[in-house]
Amino acid sequence: MKRKQLTYNYYLAFKLPLFLMLFLVCGIGYSQEVRFSTDRDTIQIGEQLEYEIKVDEVSLEDVVVFPKDQTFVPLEMVEAYKIDTLNPQAKTFQLTKLYKLTAFDSGAYAVPPQLVKINDKAFYTDTLKVSVKDVVLDTLNQKLYPIKPSLEADKPFAIPSWFWWTLGIIALLAVIAYFIFKLKKKRDEAKRRIPPFEQAMLSLKTLDKSSVLENRDFKAYISELTYITRRYLEEKLEIRALEYTTSELISELKSRKEKKELSLKEEMISDYEKILKRADLAKFANRKPDLLTLKSDRKQIGKFLKHVQNAIPQITEIEKQKDEAFQKALAKKRRKQKWVVGILLGIILIFVTATAVVATKGYEYLRDSLIGNPSKELLEGDWITSDYGVPPVSLTTPEVLVRGEIELPESISENVTDKETYSFGSLYQNLYVTLNQVRFKENQDIDLNAVVDRVYKNLEERGAYNIITKSEDFETLGGVPGKKVFGSFSIENPITKEDIKKEYQILNFGKGGLQQIIIFHDRDDEYGEKIANRIVNAVEFKTMEE
Repeated sequence: MKRKQLTYNYYLAFKLPLFLMLFLVCGIGYSQEVRFSTDRDTIQIGEQLEYEIKVDEVSLEDVVVFPKDQTFVPLEMVEAYKIDTLNPQAKTFQLTKLYKLTAFDSGAYAVPPQLVKINDKAFYTDTLKVSVKDVVLDTLNQKLYPIKPSLEADKPFAIPSWFWWTLGIIALLAVIAYFIFKLKKKRDEAKRRIPPFEQAMLSLKTLDKSSVLENRDFKAYISELTYITRRYLEEKLEIRALEYTTSELISELKSRKEKKELSLKEEMISDYEKILKRADLAKFANRKPDLLTLKSDRKQIGKFLKHVQNAIPQITEIEKQKDEAFQKALAKKRRKQKWVVGILLGIILIFVTATAVVATKGYEYLRDSLIGNPSKELLEGDWITSDYGVPPVSLTTPEVLVRGEIELPESISENVTDKETYSFGSLYQNLYVTLNQVRFKENQDIDLNAVVDRVYKNLEERGAYNIITKSEDFETLGGVPGKKVFGSFSIENPITKEDIKKEYQILNFGKGGLQQIIIFHDRDDEYGEKIANRIVNAVEFKTMEE
């Protein structure tokens, strides 16, 4: 009985404190708290709300993983900020992660619980309910405008893929042609070299003057001796003497002797064969010949070369004439080939140059440079600065403006003392420039805003449609204020019945009357736009004294 009591006491004394310590350690290890907050639960379409997750009681040993990517569906995460640490010097601190969320459809949504992992243990936030409302349109204060008609947009310029494939193939062909003609050039140069027999005799003399025999390098001497003869036979007789073995080369010489292509003596062939075999023994069996034998072989090689040279059948007079005719025909053919190659290379060069210009400056620039462009010619031509009307308006234009007649409504004509118009081109041409001046009987202030409002109506009266109008204040270099109206429109060509797309700039001034400068040019005409800007930037009013 006492034994059991001791055992029980031992358990209470040692096991129970150990259990309590483990319980406390486990309790401390999982004491972190995960919570979230948001700045609002109702937003409008496209508006952002802040979703913040906080983790408390985090130590340096803990590994915390916050939500990533689009886990807030049906809401969309716009931005995730870096993790913020509060009081990082303490043993435990707080981590905060901020997200920006939004939605682009109205309705009531529930953001699902977000997973936060701490030391591989999962923690979840509560569900967030969000209401997304439509944007209310204030039809009383906000003006409504009719729907603008659809405008055709030109496709941006793009070089098709087949063009690059063609360019690559042409470049490859050009490289192949280059190497072919380079090889041909080498062959032609080889033909212009020293004739084979003279070259062989010169090589023998060079070998005689060398110190190979004096250095008793007999193997190198006989190898060079046979190489000279083999090279001569290959170049003169056009046989593969450098590649043939001794037996193959002798067989080829005997074959040509039998076919009467060469008038060779049998003993000459036999002596030459012996020299070749001695060279083979020296080269492969390391059997070096003696000095007397080598000197004898040198003399025999000289005789052999002269014998072969004389054994070649001489060309008859008829064959010479035929050969000359053939050479002339061949030379003519080669000249023709050179012309064809030159033309082909010229075409390739032009094509590559045109491609480079198109790639860097565009197809329109190349087309305008080759075919011509009226606007480009006007822009690059001589410009003229002239004064028009009273008070004088100085304009710098590519052509002089010609005086014409202007018609005004009867309601305005009664108060007009003088009216002038100067113009160049027409509404349907690539460029149209007009200066209108109207002076009234009594000095009266010109309401330029009313003039601007009339521009849209005037364009419609001329038959324009798809009109886009913008206006802004304008001031000349001399400080004269005015109103600038600009935009685009379309008008029907009276002849072709096709749409002509135009851009315009209209300057309106009220200096002692009404002055109106009108500039029309084709849309997407970069030269026309440069002309218009140049005219606008150079407008100047002058006094009568000037």
